Parts: sequence; C-alpha cells; structure tokens
Amino acid sequence: MLMSILILTHNRPELFQRCLHSALKNIPSNVEIIVNNDSNDIEEIQHPQVQYYYENPEHLSDKYKYVLDKAKGEFIYYLEDDDYLVD
Repeated sequence: MLMSILILTHNRPELFQRCLHSALKNIPSNVEIIVNNDSNDIEEIQHPQVQYYYENPEHLSDKYKYVLDKAKGEFIYYLEDDDYLVD
C-alpha cells in the first residue's frame, strides 16, 4: 500500500526545509513525497522518494488538484511548508 505526502510551498524555503526533513525522517520506504514549489526558491534535496514540480496555477484549489493528480498513493496526506511531522 503506497501513501503520498503532498507538500505545497511558496517563498518560504527555511520552513519548507524543516517540513521536508521531518517527513523524510519519519516515513517508511513505501511513501512518496510530491512537492510543488510555485516560486522556484527552494534548495532541492535529492532523495528517491521526493519528486519536485514547479507549476503555478492561479487558484490554491488548482494547486492542490495538480499535486493530487501526480500522486500514486492509495492514501493522501497534505502538508503545507509551515507544517512538520514530530518524532
């Protein structure tokens, strides 16, 4: 069973780094992480479970739909760049 974590970020690279590191630290190998950065301001962490996209739809709901369409998981978990997973 695959789970997808979908992360949206915009102009907050420090918060995004904390969010992504917390997800990578706390997930098993059968979880994919899909990131949409609509401002191109983050430093990508190369990891086999992480995929990056750079779409900038006009409406926030379209951003959510965009990453949802990319997800392959049976279960979906959304994170914003200011969220993080606690150990």
